[in-house]
Amino acid sequence: MTTARTTGVWISAASATVLRLGPEGVSFREQIESLVPGRHRSTGRPPTADHPAGEGHRDEHMRTFFAEVGAVVPAEDDVLLLGDGEVVEHFARQITARDHGRAGARRIQMEKSGPMTEPQLLARIRAYAGVPARRTLPS
Repeated sequence: MTTARTTGVWISAASATVLRLGPEGVSFREQIESLVPGRHRSTGRPPTADHPAGEGHRDEHMRTFFAEVGAVVPAEDDVLLLGDGEVVEHFARQITARDHGRAGARRIQMEKSGPMTEPQLLARIRAYAGVPARRTLPS
């Protein structure tokens, strides 16, 4: 089962790009910048040591960022989630949990991907939605 609209999200810890595709083409686009601080790696601490105090703050920033991105993803759209690392996995779990117990059925697919341009993201969303790219022939 598919819905009339598909929303695609490319997400990393630094930013998210959200595109909504419907019968009339792209109806929504938003670039959301994150306030999540970068991870600081230190060679002086063994890998089994406790996380530094700042890690809790990073997690809270990540939750806030996910809530901000999730707020612009309509609950009735099919969703294609793309991104790098663990960020896209965590966001996919949040979207799936939000849908748990909801009456309507929609498709949610997650794929790991490196950075991509907006046209590349749109092409992936079109392929996921089964909508061919609009082509104009020269006159």
